Amino acid sequence: MRIGMRNIKTAIAVSLSVAISRFLNMEYPFYAAIAAIISMQTTIGESFKVGRNRMLGTILGAMVGVIFYFINPSSIIAIGIGITVVIYMCNLFGWNKSVSIAGIVFCVIMTNLDGRDPVFYGLNRIVDTFIGITIAVLVNYFIKPIVDYNKIEDELIIIRSDLNKLLQDKVINGLNIDLKNIEDSIAKIEKLINNIHINSKNELEVKRFKSIIKKYNIACMHLRIIDDMDGVYTLNNINYMELVNIYGRFDRTKCQKNRENDTVYNYHMRKIIKSIDGYDEDVIYFNSEVKIHN
Repeated sequence: MRIGMRNIKTAIAVSLSVAISRFLNMEYPFYAAIAAIISMQTTIGESFKVGRNRMLGTILGAMVGVIFYFINPSSIIAIGIGITVVIYMCNLFGWNKSVSIAGIVFCVIMTNLDGRDPVFYGLNRIVDTFIGITIAVLVNYFIKPIVDYNKIEDELIIIRSDLNKLLQDKVINGLNIDLKNIEDSIAKIEKLINNIHINSKNELEVKRFKSIIKKYNIACMHLRIIDDMDGVYTLNNINYMELVNIYGRFDRTKCQKNRENDTVYNYHMRKIIKSIDGYDEDVIYFNSEVKIHN
């Protein structure tokens, strides 16, 4: 059974969170562990975003909970009004993702303290949450998966081949095309590239990867536009010769409908061809830059 990198990082974050909580004599280390588990996401940015939402919710829920506890902790009406205030304030501040945890913390203070001091409990929950979030973000930052650059290169080549096949099916074979699978592939590899920790050794290569992905997204956008265009259009000489260089000669004698829209059609075609064919230009640029730096 394969153990993923995220599993390993989650285990490390939870262990460290519990260890630090015990060292600080925190009442309930499992709150820090929960925060670490929830905050451990695929990327550092996602970890920070989820952790921030949990932190804001914990602080708001604790503050409102303490206030309403001193008003009347046993009042059902006070609990109802308090949870309404929590939800309203989260929406007011734009903390929509914090509503759940803010409500949970508020309800615990109002219903499940068992005689404990509400201020002490609230502060402890804030500290526990802060420990778990901080550890999760730090672990996510410092422990990086090994990046297989050759695999990324292979995936980009496959995507390029798929784009060429879609272009051939649409323009030369006159078939309907479905862009969903290739858009999903591009999004997947783009997420992997964006998750690479950039340093002086890989900066140029990551830059090239991002440039290629950007062009592939442009190609997909213009392919979708062409696929949505009604009628039959005529390739101009430049686009026709470009496609001949890629696919070999083919019959471009088509019905001459919608000739007034041929310019628009060929504009999008040019964008597609250059975006797909620009892959080679990026390889040449990257190799020349490496030579200069060496």
